[in-house]
Formats: sequence, structure tokens, C-alpha cells
Amino acid sequence: MSNDFILPMKMRSVDTAGIALGSYTEIGNPFLKALSFLRITNASDTNVIISYDGINDHEFVYKSGGSIEINFQKCASVSNSFGKLRKGTILYIRGAVGTGLVYVSGYYNN
Repeated sequence: MSNDFILPMKMRSVDTAGIALGSYTEIGNPFLKALSFLRITNASDTNVIISYDGINDHEFVYKSGGSIEINFQKCASVSNSFGKLRKGTILYIRGAVGTGLVYVSGYYNN
């Protein structure tokens, strides 16, 4: 049976006022589904670093509306295979304390 339906995950956010300087802060709970698409939008007044493991820096997102989008399907090694961000992944954020939110949204196959 084909999984042709793409559904959005519930958007999550983190307030940059709560970022601990020099360490990673979790952005919500682990993902309940493997994501096909991920978007991170920084609506705060500070640049932030995103980590997928809480140890290493993986993404830099500029302040004041900077964003990144990752289409995992386009990253698949073979055109007819599925590229996804693993179910259970936790995103982490670090940076200077700021004002405003960083938003995370994504989509998964149903």
C-alpha cells in the first residue's frame, strides 16, 4: 500500500530568552514520525546554532527571519528511495540569550 499522503507535524518553538549560554537546549520532544521535510525559522534577535545530536553544531540560522529548509527526499542516494530524518530525533539549539522565538515545522509521510 502506497504512502502518498504528506501531513504536517505540530509546529514547535523555543524562546531564545531561555537559551543557556554555551550549552544546548532541547527544542521540544523527540519527533514522533520520520520527517520528509524540515523547516527552522528564526524570528528572534539573535543568531542560533542547531544540532541534531546535542554534541555537534550542524546548522547556523541567522536572526530576524533567517531560515533553513531541508527536503530529505531530495537528499536520498537513489531517486526511488526515501530520505527522511529519523523518528525519535531531538533538535537542540544554542546561541546568545535573545528576544523572540525559533520555530520548527516539518512534514511526514502517512
